Amino acid sequence: MTRTTQYVDAFWDPDFTNTKGFEILSKRNKDIRKVSKELEDYYKERAKAEQVYSKAIQALVRKLEAKEEIGDLGKAVRELKTQTERIARTHEQAGSDFQILYNELSKFDDDHKSIKQQIEDRTKSSQNDKIQKYKACMSCKEKYITKCKEKEAAEETFNQARQSVQITSKDLAKVGKAKEKADEAQQQADVNYKNAVQAVEISRKIWEKEMEDACNQFQRLEEQRVGFFRDSIWKCTNVDSKACVDHDECAEAVRNVLQYCDISKDLQEFIDNNKLSGRRPEPIVFEDYDRRAPSTPPRSHTMRPPQPLPPIQQPRVPPPRPSEGPLISFDEDSRPSGPGLTPGSLVNILKSYQAKSPSELTVEIGQKVEFMRDMKAGMTQVKVGERCGLIPTACVRMGTTTYL
Repeated sequence: MTRTTQYVDAFWDPDFTNTKGFEILSKRNKDIRKVSKELEDYYKERAKAEQVYSKAIQALVRKLEAKEEIGDLGKAVRELKTQTERIARTHEQAGSDFQILYNELSKFDDDHKSIKQQIEDRTKSSQNDKIQKYKACMSCKEKYITKCKEKEAAEETFNQARQSVQITSKDLAKVGKAKEKADEAQQQADVNYKNAVQAVEISRKIWEKEMEDACNQFQRLEEQRVGFFRDSIWKCTNVDSKACVDHDECAEAVRNVLQYCDISKDLQEFIDNNKLSGRRPEPIVFEDYDRRAPSTPPRSHTMRPPQPLPPIQQPRVPPPRPSEGPLISFDEDSRPSGPGLTPGSLVNILKSYQAKSPSELTVEIGQKVEFMRDMKAGMTQVKVGERCGLIPTACVRMGTTTYL
């Protein structure tokens, strides 16, 4: 069976009064309008949702001031605010894009709706005219058949009367007149029936031409509609994709700032900006009233002078962690060693070393580094700039030191 790909070949029926083909096309147009309305509503409501979300994000951004935060963490929070504003603008633009899609679809649907309505009106009018003339033709046919039967009966009656010996000339003339009248009626019915057939055939040709045009135009409009809907939905997904890409870029921008956030550096910045003299209050001692008053003689026994409180041990400040690579863990046996070396001493590099892991540092001959502590397995922890890491102990010239 050959597969039909054209409307003009698919919606015909041999029944002359059957209108199912036209009804199928009309129902399709009605269903299409329903789908178009649903997609228009989607674009319209989506545009509103994007605008509402954008305003909500902007309101959140206004509340995120973070004026008190300092250091790299403060930069990260401010970058978060900046990128969130960008996200809000992205959704605001997405709302505008969806509004454009709604306007385009609404205009397209209105134009097609008008054209399809004109086609349906013309086709339906010719179809109704064809059906009415067909009914009139069938009515003329029935009359024609009736008149033919009446003529045959009149002729038979006349022939019988002529052969009868008892009929008078007057009765024979009367029967002959009835025969002539039936013959005239049959001839008139024949003419009416032929005219009706010609009229219905003309109407059929007009309707068939209108139906062919309707099928061709409906198919052309449907091809345009499918192509337009496909492109429109494609643009819709592009809007979503762009919003997702912008979201990811904003998040990556914040992560790029966060990766340089060093806890010890931020704490040190806070200390440097807010530190006092560093001197603690003097101990409160007991003052003997007898010894202070000059008019009162001293007591006979010897008073023990007041003893100050023992000095408070300063907490050990951990070295700053490296900005890259995993944190370096130390066991209890890790401690400063070497003659005259204390954490903070500057030492010279005896030979170059290339780092082999994130916890190690790359150093060059003659470079000055800050000694931190000796480690196990022949390694020494040093500090270069803001980074701490390990190098072989053999790289350090232990005899040359200067203190910070």
